[in-house]
Amino acid sequence: PSPPLSAGPQQRRLLQAAADGDLRLFKSIASALDGGKGRVKEAVEAVRNCGAGALHTAAGRGRTPMCAYLVEELGVDVNAADDKGATPLTYALRWRAVDTVRYLFDHGADAEKPGEQGFTPLHVAAGAGLCEMIEVLLSKGADVNCFSYRGTLLHSAIIGKQVAAVKLLLDHHADCNKPVSLHYTPLIAALHARSLKCVKLLIEAGADAKGVPPLTPLVVAANDGLTDFYEPLLRAGADPDVRDDGGQLPIEIAARNNRRKDVEILFPVTSHIPYVRDWSVDGILAYVKSVPKEEDDPLYKMGPAYLKLEGTKAYKRKDYVSAINFYSMAIKLNPGDVTLHSNKSLCWINLGEGDKALEDAEFCRMIRPDWPKACYRQGAAQMLLKNYEKACEAFQDGLKLDPTNVEIENALRVRFREPEVRQCDMKQ
Repeated sequence: PSPPLSAGPQQRRLLQAAADGDLRLFKSIASALDGGKGRVKEAVEAVRNCGAGALHTAAGRGRTPMCAYLVEELGVDVNAADDKGATPLTYALRWRAVDTVRYLFDHGADAEKPGEQGFTPLHVAAGAGLCEMIEVLLSKGADVNCFSYRGTLLHSAIIGKQVAAVKLLLDHHADCNKPVSLHYTPLIAALHARSLKCVKLLIEAGADAKGVPPLTPLVVAANDGLTDFYEPLLRAGADPDVRDDGGQLPIEIAARNNRRKDVEILFPVTSHIPYVRDWSVDGILAYVKSVPKEEDDPLYKMGPAYLKLEGTKAYKRKDYVSAINFYSMAIKLNPGDVTLHSNKSLCWINLGEGDKALEDAEFCRMIRPDWPKACYRQGAAQMLLKNYEKACEAFQDGLKLDPTNVEIENALRVRFREPEVRQCDMKQ
């Protein structure tokens, strides 16, 4: 990464002139920096502050004439990235400089170029609710279903609770069912964000309320206690008889969490559970209380560190199923530990379960996008699924983060020799 600008006053004055839009002063300083070599473009591009050059600075203040000089006369790269991967277009979006956004896009700015954290300029606009900016970019041909490992534009708008942006994207026919991984659709994201307005907008647009077992929308609503969300989900076709990965129905989850109102809502639409003798609201609540809680398992009392260690031991003896169980229990106690998901992904890979391996790997990338191992796990899972181009992209993302990573390098150069992989490698 480039260090903060520490050069002489001329370089600082150049960037300040760009920020001020003072074209005459900028040209004068640029000429002085060039020193008569006839390479003004190179002299200007060499001046950066944390990777941000004159075009970033001008765009970030909405100085469109300055941007025009830099792009058209000097030929500065319109998609140059700063140290965090942000392009001039991203800077213009953050400043809400509509004219500058239009200009940059018309002159080759890539609205779908991901930055260091996986956010494209479009994702930035969606997440911040910059509806006017989104409208401009979409009207000029940007892809409403633009996707990065962070998800779709809808995911970004929903996570940011930008209801107006969600509506705008849906009005432009954004795919309301496109997932990040197997389960994480925009509807699941809206439930996690606890945004009833977004849920209703998505359902109106045709979101699949049934979802993909075991993490269905109703299961999420029951786990999170989203009482007001049941009715729209059920009207849209959500199935109350689908169990979670622990074998429990939404009504049992609600009862376990002692949410009587939720049980009352789910009771009329849930099929009779044979092992619950007293089939009534009170009977279900009483039954769930009588069942030993998972948390009472002696293993849970050992804590996540112990469970992680036991999972590692099981992995080393190639007992991958037991390892997954240990890691899964540890995740319930410490859901933020991405190494647990990484380890579980590796176990699924060894079991040949590509979809499940990818789900854990993509969770790792979402939580820690700057972690090379997450890229490696994602690439390995995609290889197992024979998604060779996506595997190459993941491996190459990992190498960008850690160019010395031998494990990832070997994955690209040695271990995988399928023709599709070679073709993908040649395209990059």
